[in-house]
Amino acid sequence: MLEKDVLKKSYSRIRFNLFVFTEENQLVLLKKMRDNDDKESIQTNIMSLTGYIHYISPFSYSSIVHEIKKKFKEKFGEDLVQFRLIEFIYDENPKEGSFLTYYYLALILDQNTTKNWIKVDENELKNVFAEAACDKNCKKIWKKVIDNNLSRNFITNSLQNQNQNKKLRIGAIIGRFQPFHNGHLQLILAILSEVDFLKIGIGSSQYSYTMNNPFSYDERKEFVVRSLKSEKINSDRYEIYPLPDLHNMKKWVTQVLDIFGNFNIFYSNNDWISQIIQKSGKNVGNKRHIFDFKRFNGTFIRQQICENAPIEDLVPASVFIYLTKIDGIKRVMKLFQIT
Repeated sequence: MLEKDVLKKSYSRIRFNLFVFTEENQLVLLKKMRDNDDKESIQTNIMSLTGYIHYISPFSYSSIVHEIKKKFKEKFGEDLVQFRLIEFIYDENPKEGSFLTYYYLALILDQNTTKNWIKVDENELKNVFAEAACDKNCKKIWKKVIDNNLSRNFITNSLQNQNQNKKLRIGAIIGRFQPFHNGHLQLILAILSEVDFLKIGIGSSQYSYTMNNPFSYDERKEFVVRSLKSEKINSDRYEIYPLPDLHNMKKWVTQVLDIFGNFNIFYSNNDWISQIIQKSGKNVGNKRHIFDFKRFNGTFIRQQICENAPIEDLVPASVFIYLTKIDGIKRVMKLFQIT
């Protein structure tokens, strides 16, 4: 179901799930210890803060962040200094109705008030995850945080941005990457030669298994990560963000700016996106003519797949290997037959 359809329903709710870390990469379990608590009982406690935000028109991403900060401050008396959206999932429960759950990583710098809280170091995270009492989606996201070391990257980047915000040249770019091709790669490499840090947004992140959007957010993120790794680009040079469609230009731009946070310059070969970002007051870099757009674009590559034509020269080798691994070629051909 589309997000815009979900938000039309009167019983729709926005739910958030927050994983909070200290700057030493210790997970803070958001339940204060009682005198008789021990490590074994701790593992059955919640390891994230969950709350509901009733949908009130007009909906905006920034309203979610505002509510989370407010609820956290009320409950724990401490400010959250950094946020990162890592996933959002639509779910429908017969008892509760439909809702969207936004999953975040968050950072605490001042630890004076958390000395009585339960903290779990990196080596204990998997044990806590295995025993934690949370729903399957929460466990799925938590597993992704652990397996991809998202917390350490998030903390490192957050502290760097906080300490060097005025010095760093931070770029931003958005693409659907359906699939990620050699044109995308050359564009990102060119931008990385000009900036210290690049924020990469994956657009239409809620869609998958359709002809225009055959690959999921996680798969597209993997395209980017594998491609940059093959070019020996360190993961501390960039960060990847999900950017769902809201089917409303004004709300979408607001969401993009909220999710990306601070950046100095926006890059895009899409004139429409460049114009609306520029109207929001952000600097926009010059359009790059570094590849043949007729060949290096997602629509053409998907058409090539449907015609059983080779695409090895159109996508990075690491992307082609991953496409083969997930049966991505067969998926696109099957979706073409359905449509």
